[in-house]
Amino acid sequence: MRKLITWSLNMRGLSPIFATLILATIIIIFGTVAYYYSSNLTSSATNSYTNSMSNSAQSISERIGFENVVYNSSTGTLTVYIINCGSANNVQINSIFIYDNNHNIVGQPFSGNQISPFQPIDRSTPTPTPITGNRLNVGEEGYFAVSINSLSSGSIYTIQLITNNGSNFNYAFYA
Repeated sequence: MRKLITWSLNMRGLSPIFATLILATIIIIFGTVAYYYSSNLTSSATNSYTNSMSNSAQSISERIGFENVVYNSSTGTLTVYIINCGSANNVQINSIFIYDNNHNIVGQPFSGNQISPFQPIDRSTPTPTPITGNRLNVGEEGYFAVSINSLSSGSIYTIQLITNNGSNFNYAFYA
């Protein structure tokens, strides 16, 4: 019985040890959670920055050359012939704006299904197949058409093409 009483009196000496172990465990758990949270924030910020820089590099290396712009007033079709003369592959047109000589938008901006699929400039095939994914690779030529009925014959207009990466290219033409 004396041993039991002695042992119970010694329990008071273990209480600070258990309290220290519990506090140390809590600190380690919270420290681990904080580490993984900050690590996740850092890696997502790094990935976002890397993607942004990659898109910027793609945008900087995009170059589109206009070969010709033809307006057919009887059908209301504007056909745009372009070439990818930059060093970036997979250049895709996102939006088209047409401005008059006072820099007012004519009609509505074009995007998505309003732009016909790119057609390759290929004289050997009477009905060429459209360019896959509407993307021009380096050195590829193609044309697309949009329907617009509000252009006046003999007037000067400017067409602005904006790519998926945000590059924009302008070309002035007579209707």
